[in-house]
Amino acid sequence: MKKKKVLIVLLLAVIVVVLGSYPIIFKRKPTVAKEENVLKLYVLGSDENNYDRRIQAVVREYEKKYTNIKIKVVVFNASTSDGVDNYVKKMLTDTLADDGPDILVLDSQTTRKLEKADMLVDLGAFIEKDRDFKKEDYNMKVIEGGKYKGKQVIMPFDYYVNQYITTEELLKKNNLNLQENYTEKQFIKELSSYIASASKDRKKLLFANQVNIEDFIEGSGVNFIDYDSKKAYFDKPEFKEIVEDYKKIYNSSKKDSEVTGRSGTDGFEALKNGTALLSNDPIDMRDTFFPYESLIKQTIKENLIINVIPGYSGGERITPIVNGSLAISKNAKNKAAAYNFIKLAISEEIQKNRQIPFMIPVNKKAARELEQQYIKNEVNSTFEYSKSLTVVKQPLSENFKAYYDKIIDQVDEAKVTNSEVENMMMECLTPYFEDKASYETCLKILENKINLYLNE
Repeated sequence: MKKKKVLIVLLLAVIVVVLGSYPIIFKRKPTVAKEENVLKLYVLGSDENNYDRRIQAVVREYEKKYTNIKIKVVVFNASTSDGVDNYVKKMLTDTLADDGPDILVLDSQTTRKLEKADMLVDLGAFIEKDRDFKKEDYNMKVIEGGKYKGKQVIMPFDYYVNQYITTEELLKKNNLNLQENYTEKQFIKELSSYIASASKDRKKLLFANQVNIEDFIEGSGVNFIDYDSKKAYFDKPEFKEIVEDYKKIYNSSKKDSEVTGRSGTDGFEALKNGTALLSNDPIDMRDTFFPYESLIKQTIKENLIINVIPGYSGGERITPIVNGSLAISKNAKNKAAAYNFIKLAISEEIQKNRQIPFMIPVNKKAARELEQQYIKNEVNSTFEYSKSLTVVKQPLSENFKAYYDKIIDQVDEAKVTNSEVENMMMECLTPYFEDKASYETCLKILENKINLYLNE
């Protein structure tokens, strides 16, 4: 009987062990393999066929080049504020929960939050091992703007600079002389008489559209927020001077609240109608950037002046602002495939395409190719600006070429802006701009809000 009991106990033990091991022994592995062959992206758009055309172009080329990898694009409605907020929240919560996108399409609403969450892969390790990645082909000053705590966690793919456009005749008419190497203070001082008259007469504007406050502060070239150490340095005298200069721009330019919609050429229309001294239309390599000079010559019949809004120290310093960027989640199953997606996004073959709405490409070879495409293939062709206006594209002037050289070859450290910080700055400082509160009062509120945000 004892022997039978022992045998029964042993048999039961074996059954328990086998049953306990069953999930391990018979666990199927194709699920992991399937996940590794899919790259998931979250993007803003209207539907699966209508989202960021820069990303669409990369997706198409990637799936042609890497046939074994499937791209799964999840589109969030960009037409409403709720859709945008949901996109930001979903990207953050899903990424933190290990169920988010493998490749992160970033903007000023998401970049800093994901950096702080420590959820992004260091791309520097991939770049160093990549023998085909030639740093001289890229604007590395802009790329290095994507570093956080010494790691390349963000890959910028295009950028812009704070620029202004006017004409020689318009400046002469207003007795103004805007020199290239002005400091920010000299720039504002030269414009002071015009600013004074524009502040009183709302039919007269300095800038056709309001200059973004964070672009202006970051474009100054002075660092006031250290995201690595989570500290703000608003007590610097430079900050007060820059805010004072911005106040003058704010009160003499069109307010955001006065704008019902933007076409991208609002500045040109204001120059043409004589309602603004300076256009701050955005750079768009696909549409209006290269033909802008032709547009002005043939409609206003004046000579274009284009330059960067000077930084705090002036001189040749140009601070580029990162526009779009990509990153890889630490939870991505196939990080090598995700890196190949990012590498394709900043490649010459993608960024030299005039049909894709890039700002200034981070790929320097592509930036040069875009210029040559215009010179060789588009000069003397026409484009329809409106139903009543067809423009003949003319050769670029030497001044325009020199400006393009400058914003490609002479940029300094790039900045990644933060829309939450921008909103806090406008919320806290607007009472000062409108003389409803003192600078000290507004600054104290801003400091408290920013410090709370940095350390939350």
